[in-house]
Amino acid sequence: MLDAAVKIVKSTRFDDVDHDLGYEYRGYNYSVQNDGDMFLVRTYDDEPGRATVVSPTTAQANGNLGQLVTFLRAELGVSRIRLYKGDLGSYGEIDLETLAFLTI
Repeated sequence: MLDAAVKIVKSTRFDDVDHDLGYEYRGYNYSVQNDGDMFLVRTYDDEPGRATVVSPTTAQANGNLGQLVTFLRAELGVSRIRLYKGDLGSYGEIDLETLAFLTI
């Protein structure tokens, strides 16, 4: 059962396109609130089933991460989630059960 304290408080479409520079990013930004925590989650149209927790960059250490993962799986239908991994300086995918980073 989902925790009622977790909810999407804002959802916005983004279309970040610059054909001259050769990039095209399209998808949605979600502001997800869980008690006192706010998470910025991004999904991309060309990566169905995957979500990236953009903020906070310390989300992996957050005690509410498990609730967030459960919520994203149920509400957005994602099966893959990425978090910021400081030692890499980029995003890494996590195991949705253990919440640990997957090895590359």
